[in-house]
Amino acid sequence: MKTKQIFKLMNVVSWIVFIGYCIKAGAIAIVSILSLFGNKNATENLYMGIDLSDMYDFNTTYFICVVILLVLMASFKAYMFYLLIKIFKQVDYNMPFKDEVLKLIFKISYVSLSVGILGAIGKVYLTWLATKVMFAQIDIGASAYVFMAGVIFIVASLFKRAIAIQSENELTI
Repeated sequence: MKTKQIFKLMNVVSWIVFIGYCIKAGAIAIVSILSLFGNKNATENLYMGIDLSDMYDFNTTYFICVVILLVLMASFKAYMFYLLIKIFKQVDYNMPFKDEVLKLIFKISYVSLSVGILGAIGKVYLTWLATKVMFAQIDIGASAYVFMAGVIFIVASLFKRAIAIQSENELTI
């Protein structure tokens, strides 16, 4: 496959993942609000099998904190893919190294680090909470995001150097 075709495919995949995380964040938020203000049974299947009914029965504050954690994680992940979609819109194959793209790459790195840190804090909180009330463990899947943030930061730094070289070449001609 050619590079442009791969970029188009990755753009479509990014849109699909972005929409998926938006749906996840919205579904968790809406079902949680419904469970708080009406239907308590909604906590039994919050989103794709997440059962927080025991936690809701034990303490609604803990329930709200876990829901906020889940919504924030999904929202940050959606934002990362939104930034990636913006990169795909701004990439020019003739002049790929631009300051706008560099800023977006650094932003993705920072958001990825935020997801990793929030995920680590959430994992500690959920482990502590499991000692208080019995509930099915929730995998928030954020352990790899700290490593990913470092890799993206390195790529962004290399991209920054490439911009400097590109601007030097433009001045030489």
